[in-house]
Amino acid sequence: MKKILLSAALLAATCGASAQKFSYVPYEDNALMMGVTISANGRYVAGCDTEGRAFIYDTQDKQIKYFQSSKLGTTEATSDDEASIRAVTNDGVGYGDIYGKSTKFDFATGTMTALLNESIEDHSLVHFATADGTVNGGVTYDADTYVQRPYVMVDGEMQYLPEFSDAWAGYEVNGAIAFGSNADGSVLYGGVVDNFSSYPLAVWVRNRDEKTYSANLLSRRFFDGSFDLDGSQPYDQFSAEAISADGKWIAVNYHTKMLSYDDEDQGVRIARYNVEADTLEFLTCPEAGMDNYYYATGISNEGTVVGFVEDASQSRKAVLCPAGTKDVKLLAELYPTVTQFATMDSKNLNEVTAITPDGRYLQGFGYVDMDEESDCFATWYFDLEKDETAVENVETEDAPAKVVASYTVDGKTLNAKTVRKGIVINKLSNGRARKVVK
Repeated sequence: MKKILLSAALLAATCGASAQKFSYVPYEDNALMMGVTISANGRYVAGCDTEGRAFIYDTQDKQIKYFQSSKLGTTEATSDDEASIRAVTNDGVGYGDIYGKSTKFDFATGTMTALLNESIEDHSLVHFATADGTVNGGVTYDADTYVQRPYVMVDGEMQYLPEFSDAWAGYEVNGAIAFGSNADGSVLYGGVVDNFSSYPLAVWVRNRDEKTYSANLLSRRFFDGSFDLDGSQPYDQFSAEAISADGKWIAVNYHTKMLSYDDEDQGVRIARYNVEADTLEFLTCPEAGMDNYYYATGISNEGTVVGFVEDASQSRKAVLCPAGTKDVKLLAELYPTVTQFATMDSKNLNEVTAITPDGRYLQGFGYVDMDEESDCFATWYFDLEKDETAVENVETEDAPAKVVASYTVDGKTLNAKTVRKGIVINKLSNGRARKVVK
């Protein structure tokens, strides 16, 4: 079966959110969900599915809600009609986009509300929100020129963030994007839009007036953005993927320049940037090189880094580097009794996409057995403080139902000899109908 892997662009608690250590968001009725974020208190998991719907799942009450455009699934639908959530608050409000606009999605009411007023005519994406929702932000862009501008909203008031000139950066700049924030919105991180789409690390710090922000191009002494790579900086990639809620740590992905064909590709690797000390701590990434690229996706207040390693075949496996250590290891290696990690690794897709500020909850997605013939996406969440051997909601993997009939998305029956790629609807022996990827 051909498996669909995600691109990089898709391409991160004490309420008792999980009764056991490892749990799946139920995927019996939707095998296409990819969770990408978890609330700081561990209660809500959110993301999107491959059909353009956003979702929020309440891990405490075991309820899920979807958000979608009324045009979705019709011939009138465009890419703007696809919904996505990239952050979710402690009270279940998701932040993402739909209709090409930054939007918040309320789990309690099931409603969607545009964040920016009508004077913002450009398209926009919201990339982050604080745990209480008072600060959020992202990027707006012109639909014709695609010039991108970073913005932040504090208590409902939107402002554009300071940008970077070509002279300041040392290379051609085409805007910037705000990707994340610490807990109170006083420190934001993002990336410059350079000609190679590597998004060199930038930071904005709130000024003493408690309103405006000052910009700092932290990547300037690390990143060489020149066309010929003849600058003094050592890296041709130096981008951030996450900031800790206390603002102390930034998880960085970096790549060492290769100046000749004789240079060995050291691969993309991970580092911790200490904002307070202004120091960079390099992590040990086993067998990093042209066949193994490492990417961070989240970081806790103590400095625990999560992410994934991608090999030459685009297989992805979840990794973690505990706070106070420098060794990046597979989740399957760190938690061998939680066999689901090794199983997803063996199926070539297992990403951990988020960690809560206290380091207690991890969240991610990967491939699992849907039935005897197909795999599916499954979103998981993991409580590190619970009994390591306890597993919840795994009966679908352990006792798969049989496929009794298969259909295309437009209702046509597929016979057993039909070779079909893409989304297929399987009718199962237990009476359920599930969509799978083939």
